[in-house]
Amino acid sequence: MERTPSFARRLPSWLRRALVAAVALYALYLIAGNLFLNTPWGESTINRKPDRFQMHWESGRTWWPGRVSLAGVELKGQARRIAWQAQAARVEGRIALWPLLRRRLQIPTIHAQEVIGGARRVDKELLPPPPREGGWELLFDRIASDSVRHAYFGALVLEGQGSAEVGFYKQLRGGPMEVMPSKAHFRDARITREGTDVMRDGVLQAEFAIARHRREEAAGVDKLLKTEARIRLDGATSGVDVHVDPQGGVAVKPVPGTGEAHADLGFSQGALTPGSRLQWSMPVTGHDIAGAARNDALGLALAVDQDIVLKATVPPRADGRLSLDADLRLRGNQVPLRDFQSLLPRASGHVVGDWRFTSLRWLSGLFPQAPWLKLDGAGDVSADVQVVDGKLAAGSRITVPGVEAVADVMGNRIRGQARADIRLDAGPKGELVPRMEAVMGEFHVAAVKAPDKPYVQGRNLRLSLNADGELTELTQNLKARVVFDNASVPDLRVYNPFLPREHMRFDGGAGFLSGDLSLDAAGEVGHGTLRIAGRGTRMVLAGIQARGDVDLDLKLRRADLKRHAFVADGSTVQLRNASFSEPGGESRSGWWARARLDRARLDVDRPISAGGQADVSMKDVAFLLALFSRKKEYPAWVYALVDAGQAQVNGHVQWQDDVLVLDRVQAHNDRFELLARLRLQGRQRQGDLYAKWRALSVGVELQDDQRKFHLVRARQWYDGRPDLLK
Repeated sequence: MERTPSFARRLPSWLRRALVAAVALYALYLIAGNLFLNTPWGESTINRKPDRFQMHWESGRTWWPGRVSLAGVELKGQARRIAWQAQAARVEGRIALWPLLRRRLQIPTIHAQEVIGGARRVDKELLPPPPREGGWELLFDRIASDSVRHAYFGALVLEGQGSAEVGFYKQLRGGPMEVMPSKAHFRDARITREGTDVMRDGVLQAEFAIARHRREEAAGVDKLLKTEARIRLDGATSGVDVHVDPQGGVAVKPVPGTGEAHADLGFSQGALTPGSRLQWSMPVTGHDIAGAARNDALGLALAVDQDIVLKATVPPRADGRLSLDADLRLRGNQVPLRDFQSLLPRASGHVVGDWRFTSLRWLSGLFPQAPWLKLDGAGDVSADVQVVDGKLAAGSRITVPGVEAVADVMGNRIRGQARADIRLDAGPKGELVPRMEAVMGEFHVAAVKAPDKPYVQGRNLRLSLNADGELTELTQNLKARVVFDNASVPDLRVYNPFLPREHMRFDGGAGFLSGDLSLDAAGEVGHGTLRIAGRGTRMVLAGIQARGDVDLDLKLRRADLKRHAFVADGSTVQLRNASFSEPGGESRSGWWARARLDRARLDVDRPISAGGQADVSMKDVAFLLALFSRKKEYPAWVYALVDAGQAQVNGHVQWQDDVLVLDRVQAHNDRFELLARLRLQGRQRQGDLYAKWRALSVGVELQDDQRKFHLVRARQWYDGRPDLLK
């Protein structure tokens, strides 16, 4: 019986050969493909530039051309300063074979399981090679995973139940790149920083894409100008610890706490998209620069329409160090990628609150017209300010309970801890007019050239400033005033460098200094008063030792800024309870004198130069007589003048350096008359005296220690003597 031929024998021979070839090719592919995936040959072929890209796997298999499955996959690489890596328990994907003929590696789908990965910045930068033509194209249409477990960037770590779909394109050798519309989703999300929770029990969703571009078109942060993104976030957040060290350095770190964050933020090519919103509340703890503990709560809210509206609140708390209520609108919705200070000119709104600054130097910037005033040091600020286009606006108020204030006034440095109240008013043309009222609870005064050697100490110095006009213009409009009362001067001899040495100086004693001075933009006195008062002060006056209570009240009105010259009309000098010794040793006590400078000019450069017309009331003329001779050398009747009662005196006074001149001095009452002129220079004494009592008269001619008495025709002799001042 004949056997039935098999199905294969009934096939045409060419078809049988084709089937055999296909089986052989498939078997060859199985062998070659699996050898490639499971021997060092595969990894060495891929990892030819290990500094830029490496891929390793534990095992792999392929059962069909273009379809690959890998287990234990690890990838890592570096681009410039960003080093990245990714791991997956299993990766399955399909490679499109025909595009390989066009130098394109296209992988339509990749599916990864149990994925972890991230990126960090490194110190050593890996520069890309120069661009070249003909680079391979890499096209990953869809990389997906429904088991992303762990991701990080630097110290931030994201953990949870995550899924992601990513697609990207890149041409090697410096060609363009693109991230196609991609997305990621995490639930039970936990974000940590260095092991401390930042967010927990959260839900995170992200959508993003980067338009195709070359490196030279958008490098680094400029890639955000090609980016479209949207992030949704809901979760519990941690607290923040803010620590300020004594040097002013600020350290911020997350700490356990209970806060909340809710965000839906859209970003498109460098701008937040309308409808974006953010709400975030968190506890803030830590220590300020003084070491005081803080316990505050910060709330942030952001909303975007055509502009960005930002609100921040810190409710005042008994154990807190900060309170804040800020409501600002940022014009436009662009996000500055490099210069964050460019946000400031776009901001308008109000800020109310109390907070501490490590440096208050910025307060001096409110008064650029007053370079002689410096405000600095760490301190608290209480503010209620209006902001228009990034600048403080009229209606703003700033209170500083304590600020280190330094004012340099005519060669003197006034320093103290002050409370300052600053307000910004609107001028007649809408210009900003800063005004400040400051009080130094305690202050001291020293020479600018020796600031560590104070010679005046006082309390409650009041400083006011009004800066009419624009902040950067019209410095001549600055009005400043310094007022203080009864500041202690431990040693009045500190003023001797200003006095005419031999003929007017303090030999000891303490005193008090008061002032009410108006200043200009240069810190120079425009007008005002200075009062020096001493009790039981030892003095030398025209060579005579004296002791008593002195009170000098100077009325100043500037006459010449360059020469520090002043009109001092109306200034007064009083000497009370004075005692002095006459040249012969005779002593007098209980003497007094009051002088008024009706017309006076004063030059306060060292030493002081002064001159003018003086009107004096004095108890008697004993001091004037003592300037010319000893009591026993006068005729006996002369000292009857002393007992003749109070005298009115007027004359001209001038001193310059060590020269003191009294000229055309007239002393009289209804019982006597006394005329005198006297010039003192160093130890030289020159002058003339005429005294008349009833029918008696005498003239005294003084030349150093020599005296010549004129008892006959004394008035004619005196009238013939020349004046000392023209």
